[in-house]
Amino acid sequence: MEIQKLNWAGLKLTSQNKTILIDAVEDYSYYKPVLGDAVENLIEFSDHVQADYILFTNMHLDHFDKGVIRKCLKKGGKLIVYKGLEAVVRKILGEVEIIVLDLNETFTENNITFKPAFAMDGVGEIQSSWIVDDGKTKIFHGGDTIWHNQFWKLGKENVNIDYAFLPVNGVVVNFEIIGLEYSPVPASLNLKEAFAAAHLLHARKLIPIHYGLFVHEKFYVPQVFDDQDLKDISEEVGQEYMILKDGAVLIESSNNRSEL
Repeated sequence: MEIQKLNWAGLKLTSQNKTILIDAVEDYSYYKPVLGDAVENLIEFSDHVQADYILFTNMHLDHFDKGVIRKCLKKGGKLIVYKGLEAVVRKILGEVEIIVLDLNETFTENNITFKPAFAMDGVGEIQSSWIVDDGKTKIFHGGDTIWHNQFWKLGKENVNIDYAFLPVNGVVVNFEIIGLEYSPVPASLNLKEAFAAAHLLHARKLIPIHYGLFVHEKFYVPQVFDDQDLKDISEEVGQEYMILKDGAVLIESSNNRSEL
């Protein structure tokens, strides 16, 4: 499996000559009032990516980009949707072929298995995580989940996870502008929680996502950490990690593992 980190929480997976997008977003302009401007250049990928499968963890517009779906899903491609989001997705993308899966239900095609898993959204909306397994590499994508009590269960029921892609910015949000009262409790996993979740998932490595790109002093305040924090918490929790920067590619095979 080849794994490319896209913007924010986005991934592009390539396996069995098939391309898979997860939480792939190019256009963050809808959320500019609360996220602010991206602090780094965004990756533009939609002009040259044609996906066989597209997945997303939730309907927040920094995880769900209908423009990317319409542009990148190739003819005959499939949008794989968690059952809890089916109704709203059909209203938005009724013309797209949709595969609907309930939690822990699997869909296998081209020797690639897709499975939605429990997640908990920071503002009470519907969300799932995703597990993708091509028989050589298994990844867990946690969207922007908060801490919940199912990580133990998920780790027992989903063995041999190679990489857990988990949010780490522990962001405190003030979304009164859209009708949500302010809460000082983080709306996504913070760094220590992400390491602990990856440990409970028995993941070979944590790969942090959903951090560093957005900050808004009034509405979107993420946890700040550095390389030393990563090393210290990794040692404390006993969980290995690696940093995959936006645009970087990880090539994974049974005999060769390397980051490009």
